[in-house]
Amino acid sequence: MTVIDQWTGRHARALQAAMRLTSEAFAEHLGISPRTVAKWRKRPDMVPSAQLQEALDTSLHRASPEAQSRFNASLGAPQLDHLALDDSMVDQLQAALGELSRIVTALETAGIQTGRGRDG
Repeated sequence: MTVIDQWTGRHARALQAAMRLTSEAFAEHLGISPRTVAKWRKRPDMVPSAQLQEALDTSLHRASPEAQSRFNASLGAPQLDHLALDDSMVDQLQAALGELSRIVTALETAGIQTGRGRDG
């Protein structure tokens, strides 16, 4: 799940849209006035109070998986829900990384420059 370090009006509006709530319904959901939600539209860089930050965190955490996915997509966050690695895939990736590490070490030992650790 996406974690927002500091909510802004843009994030709050994205959550509202992801939850598919009207401004009035979103305001009621958060326990704030509809005018505050309207301010977020006019001032997307506005940072809500600490109390509202917590309410937005809670709302995102409690949102349905579909709403969370829409929220992530609206922020341009990568969608990892479809990336399910089973144990065999993880084992294959670890083996490939180990082999790559051995190849790099062999190249460095042979005196071939790999670009790692050079000062330019």
